Amino acid sequence: MKRFTRGPGQHSSHKALCILMVAAHLFLLAETRSLHGERLDLLGRNDKYVSLINYSIPQLCQFTVCIDLNRTANVSSWAAFSYDTNNNSTDINDIELGLSGENKQLRLYLFGTRRDIEIDLALLAWYSVCCLWDSRKQLLEVYCNGQLVHNETIGSTDCLKPNGSLVLGHLHKRKDGFIVSVSNSFIGSLYYFQMWDRVMGREELQDCGMGNTVSWKEEYWNFSSILPVVDRHLRCAGSSEASSTRAPTLLPLSSTTSTNGTIPLSFFSIDMHFSLFYKTARAPDYYDARMLLENWFSIIFTGEEFAVTNFKVRGNYPQSSVYKRTHVKQMSQSYVCKAIIKATSLEMQEVLTLKIKQLLNDSYEQGPLSLHVKPEDVAVKPIVLKDCPESFSHTAYKGNYSWPLTSPATKAKVSCRKNPLQSAQRSCAINIELEQAFWKKPSMTECKLLEELPNNILDLHDIIITEENAQDVVQHILYLLPDATLHMEELEIISRKISDIVRLTDISVTLAETTLSILNYILLQKAEDQNIRKMTNSILKTVEEIGYKVVYTERNTSVVTTSLALLVMRPDPSVFGGLAFGVTSYNRSMDLKINIQENPFKKALASVFLPKSLKKFLGIEHSDPDKHSKIQFNFFGTTSLFADDSLKKERLNTNVVSASIENASIQNLNEPVTITLQHIDQNTGNATVHCVFWDFQKNNGLGGWNTSGCEMEYTDMNYTICFCNHLTHFGVLLDLSRTKIDITHDRILTLLSYAGCGVSSLFLGITLVTYLALEKLRRDNPSKILLNLCAALLMLNMVFLTNSWLSSFNQPGLCITVAALLHYFLLAAFTWMCLESVHFYLALVKVFNVYVPKYILKCCIAGWGIPAIVITIVLIINKDFYGNGSHSESNPFSNFCWIQENTVFYTSVVAYVFLIFLTNTAMFITVLLQIHSMKSRTQKGCRIWKRVFLQDLKSAFSLMFLLGLTWGFVFFAWGAVRIFFLYLFSIFNTLQGFFIFVFHCLMKEDVVKQCRVHFCWGRFRLSNYSDWSGSGATAGSTPRRLHHTSPSQALWSLHSNGTSSTFNGSDFLPRTSPDINFRIAEVHYNPSAVPLEDGETKHPYSRRILPMDKGLHYPQKARFFH
Repeated sequence: MKRFTRGPGQHSSHKALCILMVAAHLFLLAETRSLHGERLDLLGRNDKYVSLINYSIPQLCQFTVCIDLNRTANVSSWAAFSYDTNNNSTDINDIELGLSGENKQLRLYLFGTRRDIEIDLALLAWYSVCCLWDSRKQLLEVYCNGQLVHNETIGSTDCLKPNGSLVLGHLHKRKDGFIVSVSNSFIGSLYYFQMWDRVMGREELQDCGMGNTVSWKEEYWNFSSILPVVDRHLRCAGSSEASSTRAPTLLPLSSTTSTNGTIPLSFFSIDMHFSLFYKTARAPDYYDARMLLENWFSIIFTGEEFAVTNFKVRGNYPQSSVYKRTHVKQMSQSYVCKAIIKATSLEMQEVLTLKIKQLLNDSYEQGPLSLHVKPEDVAVKPIVLKDCPESFSHTAYKGNYSWPLTSPATKAKVSCRKNPLQSAQRSCAINIELEQAFWKKPSMTECKLLEELPNNILDLHDIIITEENAQDVVQHILYLLPDATLHMEELEIISRKISDIVRLTDISVTLAETTLSILNYILLQKAEDQNIRKMTNSILKTVEEIGYKVVYTERNTSVVTTSLALLVMRPDPSVFGGLAFGVTSYNRSMDLKINIQENPFKKALASVFLPKSLKKFLGIEHSDPDKHSKIQFNFFGTTSLFADDSLKKERLNTNVVSASIENASIQNLNEPVTITLQHIDQNTGNATVHCVFWDFQKNNGLGGWNTSGCEMEYTDMNYTICFCNHLTHFGVLLDLSRTKIDITHDRILTLLSYAGCGVSSLFLGITLVTYLALEKLRRDNPSKILLNLCAALLMLNMVFLTNSWLSSFNQPGLCITVAALLHYFLLAAFTWMCLESVHFYLALVKVFNVYVPKYILKCCIAGWGIPAIVITIVLIINKDFYGNGSHSESNPFSNFCWIQENTVFYTSVVAYVFLIFLTNTAMFITVLLQIHSMKSRTQKGCRIWKRVFLQDLKSAFSLMFLLGLTWGFVFFAWGAVRIFFLYLFSIFNTLQGFFIFVFHCLMKEDVVKQCRVHFCWGRFRLSNYSDWSGSGATAGSTPRRLHHTSPSQALWSLHSNGTSSTFNGSDFLPRTSPDINFRIAEVHYNPSAVPLEDGETKHPYSRRILPMDKGLHYPQKARFFH
């Protein structure tokens, strides 16, 4: 074997060569170490900054400078970098080059000047900002994420001064080679600062190339106060210095990015029209279109690039049409879709928009349905969605939760306080209409309560139901029920807790199922009948309210227990052709089965069929499906809930089924609602069958069965088919109980009301025409007040007579108008009745020192203005207080436009009428006492008491009708005498206009004589009726001084300033003193008369004095109602 040997010199030379190679390798590594994938995190401290070292910037007449930044705090002022040279200026804004932000504007500093650029850099999003200057072209350009946001030609050829100081994260000033001040500190992350000595192209700005003047390498920067942080998700994190690979595209300005800066997120709003073709006999509805569109979206938007966050479909029904293809008749319907699409892509915004449009320009077929989209029917636009801000939730039972800043269409999760292994969740959702992100309500169903609930139902009394603990409480109640005694105290607490749950804004399906399970358990137990009896109405109303508040997205949802079930759906009214709900199977040992279909059930234990005519109640006028009304069906498989103490011989022989429509009442349909029920026990004895409905007001509010409005159509041993309907009557206007009455009385009262209103309208019109046609009759103030009262009553009757007809048009706006007018004229009529009573009081009680200038004008302002104020306030608060009974299924005022809210009714009608009724009653009594007092002084020794009594009786009756005292019958319409007083109310008040005509036209001598003068012929004509004076004082004039000072004589000498007429001599009995024959029916009041203080008369006055009047002055035209 041959050995090789080395000399001492050779060994040393090899060793030195190895050392040199290692040193050279380390030097090259140190020289080429870049900061790709390493960012700077700045916290806004002025003493922490990064500056340029080892290199100096030369004079640059052309340059490009870029920096990536990510703001994490919403501060008004911040700075990304600044470059300054030695100068004598101490102004922080007078720097050579810099980039900052001020009040949602990007601020660029250049050669000692500054300019603001209108662009708002969102928080928690990465932006690459580049500034390019070319002194030869005098052109300044600013790019953000590759998009040109500012370009400006500056009249300057300045170059960047050399040997300055460069600082990242601050604005700074330099003096004598040292940094002397810093400001506008940056809070967030900075990355990839590069500077070139030339103007870069737009595409080059997105590359990962390194700057040839300043580069993002460790050797350029002083990291003594801040160390870089490795983040491999950053742009160009995998690039090397020599790499020429194009960098990933940054997010366009209109989008946001995820908080960790990984793949940018952007959002797009889609508005699209599409046609839905079908070959089926049944026209597809909104839900068919929605499901077809959802399946299509899941096919075309596959992968991770695009995702549909939410979309909405609404019908465009007027554009429906018919197409024919190859002998197959195809129908089509037009729909409008709005969607929000989330794009997770590195491509430019314009590219993504074009991609989405191309994907949507297609057709899709699924079974007998197909959709087609035309290119011109698709509009795609990028939208800016801000992240959901940090939020805090305080809960009393599950602790406090702080929600971080969250991107749209994502969920934030926070550990539960009691059980940290589980999480509370909250979604940052997108409002598709407003195109804004918003926080949804937190979901804390997985979180446990901080404190355990008591193990006794009675101890739950102090537990307050909230959205976060509702599910826990009802679950706990259901757990405690087997050990409960179900006495009244426990039942009341359970009922109260369930009522609190129903008051929540939304109810989940799970919460609804648990709640109905509690009710189902109670119904199946043998609790005391009286206890259950008190809860019947509450349970029925609770079940219905739960149904309408359940949150669901499909065509329908149902909650089924062993003896109780509900089903809720929101049908598409455009294709509604009737709907049937049926229970096809029921056994208490297992859950019952419910179904819905378009045609009536041929075989079912219980079913309800709603006819096609109900389409008008479903909100067909709205194109937005969310505004369509819901339909709810309920089934009760136990009869213990429906005990009726008033039933003696009858008993309930079927299960109970119900149907209701949200915000509508099913009444007065051309096609009745059909209810089919199977008998629990066969009707082998051919017993009489009655179709009934549950009346919540019967049995003093406990509820009971009522037959009104329901008719039996067919019955046999096993089944009964019922048709149901309902009516209303005039008494609803002041029906204080606002409950239904027996159908027989209902119909009679309706006929009486319409007949009476018709008669009253006729005679009120005659009264108005008479007084308006005869000028002498309307001279005085009482006649003018009477005219206004008649006008108000006439309009009240006319609106009432046309109410039901106008309500049948089912136009909400028209019905609100009619109800408001009815309300207005009712209050106006009562106000004028009150003014009548006040006028009586001033004329016959006060008499002296009562002078009211412009008296009638003030009466008109009060009579017509006060009701207008009341109506205006009601309309301003909520115009939907008026309607046609569609706000409650049990409302008796359907098909009649009137006030639907009880509070408004009792406040604006009952209280108003009651106050005026009390006022008029007091005035009536006062006036009668005053008259009696006067007559007792003037008729001493009078023996014609019978005639006087009849005259007083006539006057009293005329006053009663004029002052509306007969409306007081309604305040006694309660209990056993309710029907009797309703009859009195309807008869007397609908005929009020007739009685006014009788007492104020037919039985009033002046009116009769004037009519004979102007309207009669032959022997009935009166040609020389001249008891009316030739002149009279004007309204507001001062009456003549009285000649008598005694109380009795003062009353007689009161002069009218409305007319100057006197008594007709024929009004007095022969050979009797006028004071003895004074009759109350001939006293005419006038409150405008007052005595003069100076004894002078301002206006000339003349009147005709009868010979027998010389010794005593009588009031002119002094008569009440003749």
